[in-house]
Amino acid sequence: MTGRDREIATIVTYDRAVEVANLMLGKLNGPMKSVFPDDYRYMPRRNLRAGKMDVKKKRTEIEKFCRDNFKKDSVKKMAEFYEILFEHDSQFRLPLLEFMDKIGEPLDGRLKGVPLHSTICISPWGLQTEFPEMHLFRDLGLAFNEVLDMKARIYEIERERISWSDAKKKKAEIGTIQSKMKYSMRMCLICCFNLLEAYINGIAWEYKQQNDLQSLSENERKMIEGDQTSILNKLMKVPKIVTGTDDSPLSMDTPPLSDFRDLVKPFRDSIVHVSPYSAPERYGGYDKLSKIYDLEFSTVDKAVNRTLEILQIVHQKVTGNTGFPQWLPMRDSNGRFPLTD
Repeated sequence: MTGRDREIATIVTYDRAVEVANLMLGKLNGPMKSVFPDDYRYMPRRNLRAGKMDVKKKRTEIEKFCRDNFKKDSVKKMAEFYEILFEHDSQFRLPLLEFMDKIGEPLDGRLKGVPLHSTICISPWGLQTEFPEMHLFRDLGLAFNEVLDMKARIYEIERERISWSDAKKKKAEIGTIQSKMKYSMRMCLICCFNLLEAYINGIAWEYKQQNDLQSLSENERKMIEGDQTSILNKLMKVPKIVTGTDDSPLSMDTPPLSDFRDLVKPFRDSIVHVSPYSAPERYGGYDKLSKIYDLEFSTVDKAVNRTLEILQIVHQKVTGNTGFPQWLPMRDSNGRFPLTD
């Protein structure tokens, strides 16, 4: 390799690393520029010299970027990652574990504590993360916010104290509002169940990736490996397995898990497995159809609150940290959910 070739290799390494860093930061308004040895091969000597001089500044910038975001120096790996991104027009998705292998392990907190099974999404929007719990939380938030909106609109109509004859003239409007509210309330119950199921399954999966399961009992191993079992059992037992303790943070007979059992699960099962065959002796003594008909805001509000309470309790048991997972944004003073980061 000639001296010129070495100069070009150095310039390419740092130019590529800077392009990748800027893409991750969302500083590019389009695809990354072409950075290949041939782009410099026939460059005039004075331009190449200027590029070499610029490497010192870029080295300082990119090394600081790596120190601020990764546990180990990732300059070389970022430069190597350039070709994959360039080949995919600067838009690429890959599992977090693969990202950590190709680039490096992010510093604690840099990804807001997202679960290990997350997907990394890199594009001109920047580096973003995606995982089932995020989508299901937003589903819940969207549904609950819609319930609040429709509830407020119904309250406004009631305050007008209009006559039955005038109300009938607004039949289509009132019917649409009520339908939207009922739909959103049903979605809330389904989302509560789905969010907790995704969350506890994610905890089990992460434990499996990082631990030898041979010391577990057969039932415990099946639960960690994703065996189909009751979500109630998982919520009680998976935190115990993960922490290696005998005490479960939740009890089937006391709130919030008892409320989840009595509110969320029956309503969710009635909606997902709807049937005119009531068979109350099989379904805890309730008529499955009545759960759909009888759903009210107070039930939905309590179900949402209990769901978040369970998530918080499990999070504290598994991580030792109070509050909610870092990736879960807080509701506002009116109880509404934020729908964007």
